[in-house]
Amino acid sequence: MLSREIVRNFKIYFIVGFIFTTFSAYSRLILSEMYGIEVLGHPSVSFHVKMRFALLIIFLGSFGLALLSSIFDILIIKRLLTNNSLKIALIIGIPTQAIMIVLIVQFINFLYEHAILYVFGEPAIPLDVAEIVFGVIHLIMAVSLSKLLIAIDRKLGPGNLWKMLSGRFFKPREEERIFMFVDLKNSTPIAEKIGHLEYSRLLQDCFQDFSIVDRYRADIYQYVGDEVVVSWTLKKGLKNDNFLKAFFAFTDLLNKKSNYYQKKYGIDPFFKAGANVGPVIITEVGDIKKEITYHGDTLNTAARIQEKCNDLSAQLLISEPLYRLIEKKEAYQIDDVGSIHLKGKKKYVRLYRVAQINQD
Repeated sequence: MLSREIVRNFKIYFIVGFIFTTFSAYSRLILSEMYGIEVLGHPSVSFHVKMRFALLIIFLGSFGLALLSSIFDILIIKRLLTNNSLKIALIIGIPTQAIMIVLIVQFINFLYEHAILYVFGEPAIPLDVAEIVFGVIHLIMAVSLSKLLIAIDRKLGPGNLWKMLSGRFFKPREEERIFMFVDLKNSTPIAEKIGHLEYSRLLQDCFQDFSIVDRYRADIYQYVGDEVVVSWTLKKGLKNDNFLKAFFAFTDLLNKKSNYYQKKYGIDPFFKAGANVGPVIITEVGDIKKEITYHGDTLNTAARIQEKCNDLSAQLLISEPLYRLIEKKEAYQIDDVGSIHLKGKKKYVRLYRVAQINQD
């Protein structure tokens, strides 16, 4: 099953690739009649037939580019960057991507020649070297722009690039969302024990593992020091209790990698979290550096809930409104810890401690 990240990258590669290959085909088919339909003795073929034929080739070529490039980015480049330096990733990645582009152009050429033979019953005029180079240049431009857009999309958060470009966040708007603040416990003693450089590497590893929450439809809002803020729309977060499964999937992964963390850092990282649900304001802020930001008491309360984890001996605390929305309460060990005073709030907030039920 393809990951959400491959699917997101595929969409960008396909859209950009379709635009560039359409431009390439138009400039060669319509202006220079690269497919040689007139030369083949078919002057009666209408413009619409030509365009349908060209769009078929364009679609198949764009699909191939998007599929191969998106899988290549996630399964090869991402792994190289995780386990090696950027230099190694570039040395291996650039030639491999270039070979992929040449293969895609050859694939398009193959489709073109066989489609001409099938549609018109006569062999196509082979593309010359200049036309192949022309296609390679367009695909290089498409891949380069796609990678830039993917980097921007990852920076803003999946899907937010298109929303920003459409002006969706230009004016503040209200949404109902779930927010979870996830924080490394005993971060100061850990930093003092292993040193700040190793501590920074530890956070890199932990937040790399935290990407597992993507499987549960989570949106990572921001990283703040040793804390990560993650959110869901109500639909995505409540479906199958994704907001709970995401956190426990992360903690389970850390437990499975205990030997790795012990060997590399001499510790087992332990994260605690607080979650809340409610209305938030989402908007685009900044001029020199633009950012999508959330405002509202829902976030402040979630942060204060997380701060109570140590006092209440909890790894995960949630608010009462969020507790009421859990689909399968019987699947977790949930304890009512009572109404608690949170810093900066006048009214007491009822909290619930949530833990996984031991499956052994």
